[in-house]
Amino acid sequence: MKKIILLILCLSVSGFAQQKIKAKPKSNIPLIKDQPKTNVPILTDADELLVIKSNEPNPDDLLDITVAIPKPKTPNAGQSITNEIGLNGEFTFNKKIGFSVNAPEGVLVSYFYFNTKNGYAMQDWKGIKAMLTENPEGEMTQIKNANNDFYQYIKSSEGNFVMKAGSGQSMVVHDIQTEMLSKELFKTFKKTGNKMGKVGGNKYPRVEYSGTFEGKKMSIWLSNSQDVLLDTKFTHSLSGYWGLGFIASPTGTTYMITGIVGDGVSIFMNYIENANVSFSGKGYKPIGEMTGGNAGAFSQTSDIQDLPFANQVNNADATANYYDMMISLVNQSIAEHQSGLKEAQKNNDATAIKRHNCLITCTKNEKTRLEKVKEEHIKIINQYKNDDEKRDEKINQLMETQGMPKPCSC
Repeated sequence: MKKIILLILCLSVSGFAQQKIKAKPKSNIPLIKDQPKTNVPILTDADELLVIKSNEPNPDDLLDITVAIPKPKTPNAGQSITNEIGLNGEFTFNKKIGFSVNAPEGVLVSYFYFNTKNGYAMQDWKGIKAMLTENPEGEMTQIKNANNDFYQYIKSSEGNFVMKAGSGQSMVVHDIQTEMLSKELFKTFKKTGNKMGKVGGNKYPRVEYSGTFEGKKMSIWLSNSQDVLLDTKFTHSLSGYWGLGFIASPTGTTYMITGIVGDGVSIFMNYIENANVSFSGKGYKPIGEMTGGNAGAFSQTSDIQDLPFANQVNNADATANYYDMMISLVNQSIAEHQSGLKEAQKNNDATAIKRHNCLITCTKNEKTRLEKVKEEHIKIINQYKNDDEKRDEKINQLMETQGMPKPCSC
């Protein structure tokens, strides 16, 4: 149990360090090191919008694509986008989307499931494992909604648990934001003339649009939307992981986003197909219920945004207290393993003796790691008190290289 809670606490340190990068409107293009996020970036310069229609792709841009499935005459996607499903709810998905991510760190190939009615997306354990270089303890399923709230479902030898990593974004403004996104995208991104046909295993002919976002050039590849037509009364953008999905132009035409390229990272859709997949959150215990009232609102919501530490993420004293709490949990685990070792020695159980010795060594290594990360984290906070951007950059680097516990292979 303590290992599960400790993992959640470590995730929250890493997550909040990255979420504190500059207070600005949400950018939903994912960094390769971030938790996968969704949607094309929300471009925020909405002043003096130009006429949009002339900038939209036309049939020639899209290579005169013919699709066997008739285009829907009435909107059939996005209408249920505001219907929130709880942590212990039932989830269904009607599409499966395969993708590849090419970045300096390497190539990832996997898939996710998607619901075109409500915008929920899911990566099951098989899909997650395809992107990992190491197999962590237990199994995890991740689900995100159109509001960029992430649900983590964890199966382990200690039980089944669920937690939430909320975006802090209000769903009320979702429609407004995606409409602004649509207007800005088709205002600022221009077609380059580059096209991809049905070659090299690419099932989806696409056309490239390029523009500048936050001072960096990026490209978006658009394709025929096939059997999906967004209901723009509810949303202008509907996508799953890595920004892949659908976007409606200001005139109401729906396009499929099949590629995103920028900042050294390229993301492409490999396939999209119909699916009939479900997942139940029943039987998973909300992690907040195990922390007691000392965790404040977190004990009710299981949302790491509500952890007491969240509002003081750049306070050195609060950070020190937070690490001390994690180190205390590790000390408890060490004591438990030492007690187990004594019992195993008393019973002359060689297998159990070996396992407990391994766990004691592994857990002590974890304590050493936490102490070093604590020292470095506080040093960064104090060193860059007046430089938020540099501080967050350094904390992100720390979390990427040293912020996660290493699994014990015992």
